[in-house]
Amino acid sequence: MVTHISDFTIYGSSWTTPETTELFSETGLVRGWMEVMTVLAEVQAEHELIPVEAARGIRTTFENLVVDEEFLTEAGEDFRKTNHSLIGLIKAMQKRCGDPGEWLCYGATVHDITDTQMCRTLVYVLDLFVKRITRIEKDLVKLALDHKDTPMCGRTHGQIGLPVTFGYKAATWLDEFDRHRQRLREMRARLAIGQLAGGVGSQSSLGPGAQAIQQAFCRKLGLSPPPISWTTTRDRYAEWLNNLALIGASGDRIGQEIYNLQRPEIGEVAEGFVSGTVGSITMPQKRNPEISEHLGTLSRLVRHHAAWMMENLVHDHERDGRSWKGEWLIIPESSLVTDKVLVLLQSLLPNLVVNKEKMLENLAGTNGMIYSEAVMLKLSARTGKQTAHRHVYNCAMQAHETGRHLKTILVEDADIAQWLSPAELDECFELNNSTGHCSAMVERMVAGIDL
Repeated sequence: MVTHISDFTIYGSSWTTPETTELFSETGLVRGWMEVMTVLAEVQAEHELIPVEAARGIRTTFENLVVDEEFLTEAGEDFRKTNHSLIGLIKAMQKRCGDPGEWLCYGATVHDITDTQMCRTLVYVLDLFVKRITRIEKDLVKLALDHKDTPMCGRTHGQIGLPVTFGYKAATWLDEFDRHRQRLREMRARLAIGQLAGGVGSQSSLGPGAQAIQQAFCRKLGLSPPPISWTTTRDRYAEWLNNLALIGASGDRIGQEIYNLQRPEIGEVAEGFVSGTVGSITMPQKRNPEISEHLGTLSRLVRHHAAWMMENLVHDHERDGRSWKGEWLIIPESSLVTDKVLVLLQSLLPNLVVNKEKMLENLAGTNGMIYSEAVMLKLSARTGKQTAHRHVYNCAMQAHETGRHLKTILVEDADIAQWLSPAELDECFELNNSTGHCSAMVERMVAGIDL
């Protein structure tokens, strides 16, 4: 029976992607653990800790292993009897392996198997995320350059402030995602770490050659050996979860911006519409920003899981189930959901509809209010800033109250006329000169990107 929405036939595609789903599925997880146990046996045999024949038998059994319902049912029954994470799987494998199965997981503890496989999986996922983010950055570079000079209303506190360009807005998204890619690359070495230390981390069960066995074991699995056991040191996973939370939050920021700009009363940007998409079963006219909304749903889950992972950094002594068992839920789920965030962005960004005309219409609809700063700054050269602010503020309030254009109020104001001529006021109300250095910042941002 399927109980998690990510596994639903109908809704699962909204929460996961095929590329990562199999990695964290039950069969994928079990096969990964069994492969780690197999490699461990081979390395231990090479170091004469277990019989060579046992390692060969374990390898043969693994290569022919089918993780089917029968295997999982056997393992599940033993888990319910013992409440031990791996004993059921070990017994199910031993049943198929015969005498060599006596040497399965020799001297190793649950963490040695599960942490090693988790890190192998996360390194793969990390590399996938770097590729996805690289593509997203390429889309954002195009968006930023295409619209570096496309003026629109800049907004603060939800209200129109001064003109910016849409390319500038897109470049701020690019800025964030470039750091996400850098952070993932920087943490790769910290994440690509194996674990083999035994019950309390002392390696007492691995004999005099423990250090050599650990090194060979890790390197054979594509990981680096740790300098010391990290059974109770979970900052690697916390760093991973917090990086995922940052990535998700950036996706949410983009989604929320598009969600708001797509409102009909604003109408400046919209998701690309796919024919046949239904926004409402009761309101046939609706075109909802479905992708943008869902980015928020997914990213909230990751942020909550990242907070949970931070709680897991605090352990009692050398093993604390309260502080690590939750990882089996939150690390896979957060990784799956973040991959969906990245895939949604890959779909959303190249197909954005940017309505330049509506942007100009909204700028004009401010009745010149967006130029108030330009007037104040020019006036400041004659009166000082505070005095200039007071005069322009009074005129702006009149424009608000009367619904007249700010420029008309300024021209009629006797005090303003003492310091600024109509021609000088005209210069302040030039749209082409109103977006500051947005275009230059876009070019500088893009020039610094190494894709």
